[in-house]
Amino acid sequence: MIERTERSNATQGVMTKLAEHLGALGFDPKPADQSFYRTSATGRWAFHVAFIPHQRDFDLTADVAVRIDAIEDLVNQYDTKLSKVERRRSMTLGVELGNLTLGRQMRWTIANPSDIPTICEQVAAMFERVGLPFLQNHSDLATVHRVLASASPKDTLLSPILGPRSMRTLASAYLLDQSIDIKAIADNLEAKLIDNEDLYLEDFRALGRWLLGKQSSSRLE
Repeated sequence: MIERTERSNATQGVMTKLAEHLGALGFDPKPADQSFYRTSATGRWAFHVAFIPHQRDFDLTADVAVRIDAIEDLVNQYDTKLSKVERRRSMTLGVELGNLTLGRQMRWTIANPSDIPTICEQVAAMFERVGLPFLQNHSDLATVHRVLASASPKDTLLSPILGPRSMRTLASAYLLDQSIDIKAIADNLEAKLIDNEDLYLEDFRALGRWLLGKQSSSRLE
């Protein structure tokens, strides 16, 4: 049993134990906002845990995310919904480990401080088995664009909010091939945003206009 007054120490114990496992895998062992980060060739990886408190115990969930700097740096110039801090922390794709493996959220329950070492070993093992391969397999621009452009539920789960996903789809298409027909892609994505009365419509249009202007200038050179 973990009383509310003991919960802070218990969650800190979880983070300390996870830091040992994540540090051994090349992640910074000092967490920020319950996330551990590792620099990648195209940006960075994140492993994040969340705590769900109950009266006498708490649950833990874990998720992973990948940031492609080229995509985020471009999109965030036109995303007016995020603060400066949120732009620096934005990720391109992400998923909770349970949804990645079982199609539903997975929780680990910590009912006593003595549970912490075992639970952390289980979480770390799950991360090494499915989370780390996910990060490794979704760290190149072409793969990320394929996921962003896909209508498959298993892919849209990795970037579920239509507006931000549309902006990243357009940006990644341009970054992959600067001669691509950006207008055709933008028109198709914009139609979906209009149908959904999406709050990101104007941000998307601003990004599209910049990309079209950039593409036109390149063709004149």
